[in-house]
Amino acid sequence: MKLGSNCVSNPCLKCPTDQSCCRELHGLKINEAEYTQLFAGKSEHLTVTRKGKLYELSSLGNGPCPNWDQQCQVYGNRPMDCDLYPYTMGNVFEGDGEVYATYHSRTECPLTAELLGPRENAEAMIRKFLTDTYGEHCKVTVRYDEGAARLYHLARRAAAKAKRVLAGEKA
Repeated sequence: MKLGSNCVSNPCLKCPTDQSCCRELHGLKINEAEYTQLFAGKSEHLTVTRKGKLYELSSLGNGPCPNWDQQCQVYGNRPMDCDLYPYTMGNVFEGDGEVYATYHSRTECPLTAELLGPRENAEAMIRKFLTDTYGEHCKVTVRYDEGAARLYHLARRAAAKAKRVLAGEKA
């Protein structure tokens, strides 16, 4: 969970892929409070899609997170979806006093084995985030995403990697 200070030890600084997750921001899910605090003044660097009470952010041109400057400038106060990593929120569905969310751990993070905590902790973080976002009255369901969605994600990841290789980029 949030550690509370920008001078917190960041285990990602030893990443052998130079924090590609931050240097190619894609699909970050945040709530209005996180958007206002961390991204509102930086929207010219982002594609911002509002999905109900959540925002989904991606950097323009596959660029870095606007809070990235050789390292995370907001690490101690980063969004929940960043704090959750290498778990990632998947689909979030809203309706009639309910919100349903999936999450997964299908990332290319080379430090996954070191950073991945118990699923129960990830689910508790997501549940708190969604309850804070949608209110105490809302029924929140959180599920680990397995099955067909996993195969779809792996196919998309393989296609993106093949595209980078064909373009002459580092795989």
